[in-house]
Amino acid sequence: MDRITFLRLACLAGLCLPFSVCGTSTAMGQAASERKPVRSTTTQTPASLSAESIVKETRISDSLGDSFAKWIDERGEQTWGEPPEPCDDLTFARRVYLDLMGRVPSVSEIRDYRELGDQRRELLVEELVFGEGPRRDTYIRLLASNLARQWRQVLVPPGTVAAAQTIALETWLREAFSENRAFDETMRELARVQSPADAGGYYQLVGATPESYAGHLSRVLLGVRIDCAQCHDHPFTDWKQEDFWGLAAFFSDLQNINPDPNASRSSGSGKITHEGTTYTAKFLWESEAINEPSRSPKVRFAQWITSKDNPNFSATSVNRFWQLLVGRGLYADVENLDLATEEERAFLDEFGKQFANEGFDVHKLVAGICKSKWYGSKAMTSSESLDAFQRDLKVISPEQVFDSLEQSLHLPISRIDPSAPRWTGARDQMVNRLGEAIGETPEDYASGIPQALMMMNGQITSQAIDLERSRLLRAVVESPFFDEPTRIETLYLAVLTRQPTDSEKKSLAEYLDKKNTPESRRRAFGEILWALLNSPEFVLCR
Repeated sequence: MDRITFLRLACLAGLCLPFSVCGTSTAMGQAASERKPVRSTTTQTPASLSAESIVKETRISDSLGDSFAKWIDERGEQTWGEPPEPCDDLTFARRVYLDLMGRVPSVSEIRDYRELGDQRRELLVEELVFGEGPRRDTYIRLLASNLARQWRQVLVPPGTVAAAQTIALETWLREAFSENRAFDETMRELARVQSPADAGGYYQLVGATPESYAGHLSRVLLGVRIDCAQCHDHPFTDWKQEDFWGLAAFFSDLQNINPDPNASRSSGSGKITHEGTTYTAKFLWESEAINEPSRSPKVRFAQWITSKDNPNFSATSVNRFWQLLVGRGLYADVENLDLATEEERAFLDEFGKQFANEGFDVHKLVAGICKSKWYGSKAMTSSESLDAFQRDLKVISPEQVFDSLEQSLHLPISRIDPSAPRWTGARDQMVNRLGEAIGETPEDYASGIPQALMMMNGQITSQAIDLERSRLLRAVVESPFFDEPTRIETLYLAVLTRQPTDSEKKSLAEYLDKKNTPESRRRAFGEILWALLNSPEFVLCR
């Protein structure tokens, strides 16, 4: 391979070469400095700005989730005691890229991150959440897409028999997160739909009946499951049939596609009849039906459920965001918040109030959680408190698996490239197959034989370890500037976002030494890459 071809491959694979080798030290050095975001209300760093002035500016900047992080840290210590020891920097980078971008970082992004200085974690979060720096458009797009996928799964959880594809719902969510629309505003739109096609067609997706919609909205927005009360009073809680049908009555003027002659039917706006009993719209936890139920019932319902003064909405919202980012809700049973004791709800209620006071700003909330000591703590390590906080391992979603493969292996992504797996159907095939085993929470891991076989022998993996077709492997193996330890280290960074341990280095060196020919030694790197891609660590967020 000639020098120019190699440099092109290295650039494609996102691998940084020593500046003296590639001859672009000035340009790359300048690019690295431009990539450093500034923690201030401005988006550019004047060239003359001194390090001292940056630090000073950092201290007075409090619009990027810092107040949230400070509050979470202090409130967490009151609840759990001292936080566990922090995770290492590379683990943090992998974690925050997966949680915010939906994929692992590239090797070049890892190296940029390492150059960010002592505040690299906070700066990285700001770069990814607020789009600080030259990759602004990419990061804003990826964050919105990733949040939309996660909330689509909250709205239509695994096992739900959706009436159609969820593409429209995910697009609607992506637009809201891309604009950083206030979370209460987005959810209010969901609650006051005027037609079945509004809000990404969510009403149609979950059954297109008032009772189905009421059950899903109470689960998603209030953290309570009252579906059992549809047929009878709930056997284990205080929910009564009039509570459930009172909620469903708010949507009585929407289309009901249930063909059953005994199904519910509208008795006018704000009233619904089921099995001979007519129910009038009624808010949960209220004993009396609303006055003048025919007067804009869905609008009144939407205002009530997303109100700043509704603690169940704000508490449920922060509980779900915490679960998405940390792996387990502050109250673990996120859809049965009504079972929590007053003591168990105290942290959540205060957290929800903070979220409401910040205008339900999703970006600030996400940044605040990611900047907190609790988010950045080492996984599987408990604090010494009796009510210990523990961050568990999370299983990454099917979409995150594919997007991480795409990033790690630097697969082609252009629509006009006929070999780009994203557009050939390979992505959908992988996501659907892995989705068959998806768990109900980020902590669940239910992969079976079909999913394992796809990772072991699927088209993407087969091409990844083929020296003739793998961009990553060619750039790493054929580089005249890398020795074998560097090649191994680069594969680990690209796939697992970490350095190999000493024992791994030793084992792999011994493995390579058993190869008798230069060709078999070269191909051994494909086998090492295969092992990394199929290790449980690849599908886990540490």
